[in-house]
Amino acid sequence: MYLLLGSPHDPCCVGVHAALAARGRPAHIVDNLLSHPVRWSWWLDSERSSSQLALDDRAPLADDEIEGVLVRDTGWLDPAGWQPKDLLYMQAEAHAALLGWLWSLPCPVLNRYPPATWYRPQLPLLSWWPLLWRSGLPALETLVTNVPGEARAFGERLAAIGVPGAIYRPLTTSARYLVASEGDWAGLAALQVRAPVCLAYPHAQPRSACVVGEQVVWDGSPPPEAGALEPALRRFAVATGLAFVEVTLAEATGCLRVVEVEPHPKLEGFGAEAQGTIIAGLVELLATRTAAAAPVPVGIEGREAR
Repeated sequence: MYLLLGSPHDPCCVGVHAALAARGRPAHIVDNLLSHPVRWSWWLDSERSSSQLALDDRAPLADDEIEGVLVRDTGWLDPAGWQPKDLLYMQAEAHAALLGWLWSLPCPVLNRYPPATWYRPQLPLLSWWPLLWRSGLPALETLVTNVPGEARAFGERLAAIGVPGAIYRPLTTSARYLVASEGDWAGLAALQVRAPVCLAYPHAQPRSACVVGEQVVWDGSPPPEAGALEPALRRFAVATGLAFVEVTLAEATGCLRVVEVEPHPKLEGFGAEAQGTIIAGLVELLATRTAAAAPVPVGIEGREAR
């Protein structure tokens, strides 16, 4: 049995489920592994780890009966009937248990997230900089400062080369704001009284590439730079420990630069042909990868490859 952890409405889970079924391989989409009606038990000590998992009225599955796992979502508790503090506590407990269990499984797990990514799925681009740099991927030029003069100098440098403004990229959300007018710069300076701001070089229309194992799938035709970028994208995926990761690139300062990293790739952002290629690649990884001992989890700095 293959487990697909995610929503039954997720195009990726639905596509992988259908492709596995076409191969005669049973699979089950589970939107929350640690809540009713799923029944789950995990025994572990310093010498062994074993678990049993019962889905609906099916006979319980032991660890060695799980052929592979695709992780798309961590699952969330229904907030109905919970006090906010209790809900946060129980959600944190469930996430911690699921993370530990996924690392204990001997079967292929796509993706086996390290803790830094598991608990902060929307990491800012700056968090990926060390791995991008070591992998040979140029990232978007960025300035973080609480000094208004330095922020304004960044904007003036852009204006001198014909760029009309800088992009304010908050580190805690995916929002983006163009800073161009005198009022914009004054508002930014007011923010800097409280906290540093993150400014980035504006970029052209972005395009995404998805790394699936050793394969790089572009949304549309590959760019002319694909031959140079694809080995670096594969190195980056290995450094993150993720067999399935999306990287968004865009032209800035005369070359393609990384502007976003998505450790939970969004299949719906790709065209139909690319989606089919990605799903086929995921099924191939699940169906053919040799089960191996789980690697040691590492932080986002990537001291170890998978």
